[in-house]
Amino acid sequence: MKNIIFGLLAIFLLSSLSCSEEYNKIDGLKAFSKVYGYVKYFHPSEEAAQLDWNYFASYGAKEIEKCGNKDELVVTLKELFKPIAPGIVFLEKESPYDFNAITPKDTSQYEVTYWQHLGVAKDMNYNYGIYKSIRVNSSSIVEGNEDVKSIKWDAIFDEHPSFGELIEAEIVPGVFCQIPMVLYNLDEQTFPKSELFKSFHDKVKKADRKPESRAMRLGNVINIYNVFHHFYPYFDVLDLDWESEFVKALTQSRKDSTDIDHLVTLEKFTSPLKDGHLWVKGPKTGAYQPPVNWEFVEGQLVITEILSDSIEVNLGDVVTKIDNVPVDDYFDEVKSTISAGTEGWANYIAYGKSMFGKKDTPITIEIEGKKITLYRDGKYTFGVAKIPIQAHRYKKLDHNIYYLNLSTIEMDTITTLLPELETAKGIICDMRGYPNGNHGLISHLMKENDTTKGWMKIPKVIRPDQKGNPGYQDEDWGLEAKEPYLGDKKVVFLIDGRAISYAESYMGYIEGYDLATIVGQPTAGTNGNLNSFNLLGGYAISWTGMKVLKHNGSQHHAVGIVPDIVVNRTIEGVKTGKDEYLEKAIELILE
Repeated sequence: MKNIIFGLLAIFLLSSLSCSEEYNKIDGLKAFSKVYGYVKYFHPSEEAAQLDWNYFASYGAKEIEKCGNKDELVVTLKELFKPIAPGIVFLEKESPYDFNAITPKDTSQYEVTYWQHLGVAKDMNYNYGIYKSIRVNSSSIVEGNEDVKSIKWDAIFDEHPSFGELIEAEIVPGVFCQIPMVLYNLDEQTFPKSELFKSFHDKVKKADRKPESRAMRLGNVINIYNVFHHFYPYFDVLDLDWESEFVKALTQSRKDSTDIDHLVTLEKFTSPLKDGHLWVKGPKTGAYQPPVNWEFVEGQLVITEILSDSIEVNLGDVVTKIDNVPVDDYFDEVKSTISAGTEGWANYIAYGKSMFGKKDTPITIEIEGKKITLYRDGKYTFGVAKIPIQAHRYKKLDHNIYYLNLSTIEMDTITTLLPELETAKGIICDMRGYPNGNHGLISHLMKENDTTKGWMKIPKVIRPDQKGNPGYQDEDWGLEAKEPYLGDKKVVFLIDGRAISYAESYMGYIEGYDLATIVGQPTAGTNGNLNSFNLLGGYAISWTGMKVLKHNGSQHHAVGIVPDIVVNRTIEGVKTGKDEYLEKAIELILE
């Protein structure tokens, strides 16, 4: 009996150790990640400002992976963060912080320094544009078009943390960290100074940076997590557990082994953010397509364009399988790697991505039970006009109706057309694409000046976890009404899921001021200035760094501009070459 009990106990202990090891690995990485983001973006030490945070993410992940228990984790965290944040404290229970340790004996010559973020620019690719990250009362090197100079930064807005403010967090059960948010600064050196930084940084810069390195993959995931955790402006309108997605990405990253594995993991990690600006750039997988294009029409995948006369495929053919996989399953997998605010944008990107492959590689499709092998012999380009009417920048249609292709027509051309547009029976504006700098047309559709304020909002961030921050810097276009006034005639705008960003700012005026009848399908549901950052291994990510609302203050993200009249393509229309959107617009004008 004792032997049985001993055996059961041994099994229990072995099981517990196994579960504990896996738990501690992920839990340790989460703890490191939390401190990583806190120090990177909110602790203003000179050492942290000089650190290469991409390399540090990889280096730190590798060191944390060596930890087998909580005690080892705490020791490693201290070894990792003390050289860059001498004032940081790790402890097993909440205790008062000793501010004497970060206060010089004589503070009369010192200034205080702290982080202010407008959106975020730290380690982003568009530093000091519309987005900014500065340590107030400290200097940094700014590379301009002609020179490189050092700038001492003043506050960019009024709100700021005060000396004595701490980040206090339980990073794993039973382990707390305390991180000062404000430090004293004298002659470009914060107090206290780290004597360990140089030798430590030399080690950090030797971190693993190849995709086959687990540490690099984990470091990239940690970096991505923190950018969005602290700065993504749309969590309030998403039903998303970002922490859970982070754990999934960490877990998968420990299993991945190739550069493509890593790319897919990063895509799936970020796709739930529903950000149409979000692209993960990585190893080239090939962007060649077979000589067809396809779309979902009437719930089926339909051939909508044929690019070669030598293939046995017809317009309107319904594809049921791709490489022996049912179409719905095939597209579910493709869409799981796409971040999109609306179904229209998801489909638009998926149509291309579902075809992608290396040049001249085969893809087998099934039509009416017949398998047809095609070869990817052409380069796929998003945004190339596939709608016949869009071959024209503008066109005078029957009944004195004018068609304007807003994707190609310049504002100067619209200006020269104004006398004719003023006498037209109706105007059709095609926004199935991206405007060519021609939003000045809006002023001719408005009877009164624009009064909508602050529909674009750049987050002001001074504290972590998107808590306790002072709000937004408001931006808008402030358009003025201009003559001739064109809003006294029937105006129709055509939209679909490919209309994104600038197109949606444009359409926000049309919708918000009721300047025209909107026909088609919802737009992409993604607006706001782009931001982007680089990762180790040649990967990079672009994303939306500001919040944009509709003109009535309601949600635009993942909603888009919803048409007044919905138009659905038909298979019959595909076969006969009909543009059902355009036909509906003409019908409305002639009513």
